[in-house]
Amino acid sequence: MCMRNLKLLSVAVVLTSLALVLSSCNSSEKSGVSEALDVAGNQTPPEQQEEIQDLRAYCPKTVLRAGTETYRLFKRGVKKSDPDAKKSLRFQGSITEVVRECNYRGGMLHVRVGVAGRVINGPDGENGTFKMPLRIAVTRGDDVLYSQLHQINGTIQPGKSNGFFRFVDGNIQIPKPSAKNIIIYAGFDEGPKKKK
Repeated sequence: MCMRNLKLLSVAVVLTSLALVLSSCNSSEKSGVSEALDVAGNQTPPEQQEEIQDLRAYCPKTVLRAGTETYRLFKRGVKKSDPDAKKSLRFQGSITEVVRECNYRGGMLHVRVGVAGRVINGPDGENGTFKMPLRIAVTRGDDVLYSQLHQINGTIQPGKSNGFFRFVDGNIQIPKPSAKNIIIYAGFDEGPKKKK
């Protein structure tokens, strides 16, 4: 009986220790796009608090469309379709996370979209700050309710080969949806292909 109690006590100690380790990991410094959105720290002004609906209300999903998650910048005059383009790569940005936060106020849906990712330098190890064209769009079927192209920065510090970027678009306002048919797209947008 004593051995059984001792084993149960040992298991309880191990589980408690594991729980403490995991909780300390979760409570450590925030990172990535969640920190950029700062949902917990984003306090609503008192005059707007009564207008916000249940936080479980519909919040459209975010979609990272295939082919828009990566942006590559090549040396001047080099096209990404060129046979040896990879050797001329200066910089590459890749989106790794997209999140959103929704609030209803005054018959409108207000959305903040956060995007985070990594930046790496090319074969020549180039450092610096590079512009990346990031588009956030909100659609309902074929209707575009919001579309904005942002020029965001990706920076690789001297002596480093990579870095991180974060961006938040907090300007999205659309009429309160009557159905759950809204989609939020995020991705790099280099624009239409140039005609030869």
